[in-house]
Amino acid sequence: MYEVAVLMSCYNGEKYIAQQIESILNQDNVNINIYIRDDGSTDNTRNIIKKFSKSVFLLEGDNVGLNNSFASLIWDSNIKADFYAFSDQDDVWQSNKLITAINYLVNVEGAGMYASNQRVVDENLKYIKPLYGLEENDLPFPKYKNFSYFLIHNNYFGNTIVFNNEAMRVIREYRPYELIVQHDTWVSIIIYMFGTIIFDRNMYSSYRQHDNNVVGGVAPQSSFRSKMNTLLSKKPIYGQLATFIMTGYKMKMTADELKFLTTLSELPKASSKIKLLLDKNVTDRTMYKTLVLYILIIFSKF
Repeated sequence: MYEVAVLMSCYNGEKYIAQQIESILNQDNVNINIYIRDDGSTDNTRNIIKKFSKSVFLLEGDNVGLNNSFASLIWDSNIKADFYAFSDQDDVWQSNKLITAINYLVNVEGAGMYASNQRVVDENLKYIKPLYGLEENDLPFPKYKNFSYFLIHNNYFGNTIVFNNEAMRVIREYRPYELIVQHDTWVSIIIYMFGTIIFDRNMYSSYRQHDNNVVGGVAPQSSFRSKMNTLLSKKPIYGQLATFIMTGYKMKMTADELKFLTTLSELPKASSKIKLLLDKNVTDRTMYKTLVLYILIIFSKF
């Protein structure tokens, strides 16, 4: 059977983490090791984790935030497996989640990543909606015409991601000194550039929504004022992100990838803003969302 390393970062997850660990350990037809980095929990989370089997490894640390907590696991060379998966602390997986992903990935040559749809549920696991769908408020199914559009709109969710050992080898070639985007975003970007990504529209996990979600699947309606406050407080990330990617992988990029990343890396120069505003790939699904994107670029919030 294939060896799978499941990587989880947790923080004050005592309410749901046991149920999630159990659902991972009950996966069909794979050998599981779960590596959990506790990001400085102050509740009973660590004691709950310690009650599980020898296949569950607890790594304790200070609070460094979700991105860098996951980074500690991704770039831990002692964690080795045939396949790797990310996990949240509060979801529940179907028993065929991992083997389904692996059955797709075994047919991929080179670096490969799998992601899927999932059920959005409430705190009691009552079904709400699919995460990706065709309704107006659903996330659009991942479909990207080129690298530029992908970099801006990438929306693969980490708790569905599974990737092969070759993908991990490419990811571990370079570690930015700080992970300024979420772990799933960084991994997806690297594999999009140098491998193959498979998206499955079927659902094999329950994505629990509750008051303490770090990232939620159901966005509440917000007022115009709150939306504007969010925009004004937004920190620009794409310039630094582009610089990190080029630092690690410049010699392996295509000319188009390098050109777009160079433009981003030169933000907030006016010349870079103009290039982005004139780039036909720097758009969104609706005129309103495209306008918001332009506003972020103009006011150095992109």
